[in-house]
Amino acid sequence: MELQRRVNLKPYNTLSLNVEAAYFVAINCLDDLRQARKFCHDKCCPWLLIGGGSNLVLTQDFEGLVMLMAMDQVFWPVEKEKQSISKTFSVNAQAGYEWDLLVAESVARGASGLENLSLIPGQVGAAPIQNIGAYGVELKHCLELVQVFNFDTGDTFELAAKDCEFGYRDSVFKRNRSWIVTQVQFSLTYGNQPQVSYGIIADTIMSLSGELAANASPQQVRDAVIHIRRSKLPDPKKVPNVGSFFKNPIVSDSQKQKLAQQWPGLVAYAIDGKGHKLAAGWLIDQLGWKGFKQGDVGVHEHQALVLVCSGVATGKDVLDLAQTIKVDVAKKFGVTLEVEPRLFDNRGEFYL
Repeated sequence: MELQRRVNLKPYNTLSLNVEAAYFVAINCLDDLRQARKFCHDKCCPWLLIGGGSNLVLTQDFEGLVMLMAMDQVFWPVEKEKQSISKTFSVNAQAGYEWDLLVAESVARGASGLENLSLIPGQVGAAPIQNIGAYGVELKHCLELVQVFNFDTGDTFELAAKDCEFGYRDSVFKRNRSWIVTQVQFSLTYGNQPQVSYGIIADTIMSLSGELAANASPQQVRDAVIHIRRSKLPDPKKVPNVGSFFKNPIVSDSQKQKLAQQWPGLVAYAIDGKGHKLAAGWLIDQLGWKGFKQGDVGVHEHQALVLVCSGVATGKDVLDLAQTIKVDVAKKFGVTLEVEPRLFDNRGEFYL
């Protein structure tokens, strides 16, 4: 374990926030995690694990140890195994592997299951924590097993998908912050099984290829998703952001009906037995926030769900704007927005 001191974290978070870590180390193997745990215990200091940095807001210099997840191997079936296995097979990826690279490789191998989750930023390890989802597919649909390191105890263990308590952008890992994902096992399928329930996916496939979505290949679905995301979302390498800043709120059927009467264009999706999911971006857009700028932070001009900032903005600047938007939405719609990225001050995580 090669420990560094006073490391600037600007290159390691997609908001490009200029904060510093008192201590910093890259995690390349389980033994590095064990040594990092001992260091934090001996120093009595807090710790923070960073993956792709696309789902966190750093508001202050961090007084403890920041660990960069760098375990980045992926294990595909070898050719002989591929010939003997059934239509469904498993692939294992370590937590530090780039998520979209895994999706691209699965599609290139003719495998289906991940293509709707194309171009989601971050690493594999963050995927089960958030139960990432897009265009009718959530990670829980293809996840089999998660390997975990408990930073509090030093123990390692495995969790089957059924034990991960997956919900909308939620999982058991959010209630056990000392659990660090080290590897994930996915179940994929050979052959075309397109998930094109979202109309925009079907329309984009037809537009790009001239073919019906029902017969689309995994590559055609991936191409459509990438096309849609690039048209709506800014590239964090060019415009600092963390993607969707707010979760889509879930309301009761009666509340949805009341809102629909007041706002005829309300965008909502029924959830089996759980009411309706409202489009947070639509709510924010109706209140005129799209394209708003306040100093070095603002709301993206094409997507009201995305907060953007300049290279000199602070985490406090970002959260001040987010809080103002939350208050406005609550006042006009009676709906409470929940921040999606994780928030950290100098000692650890906090909630807005």
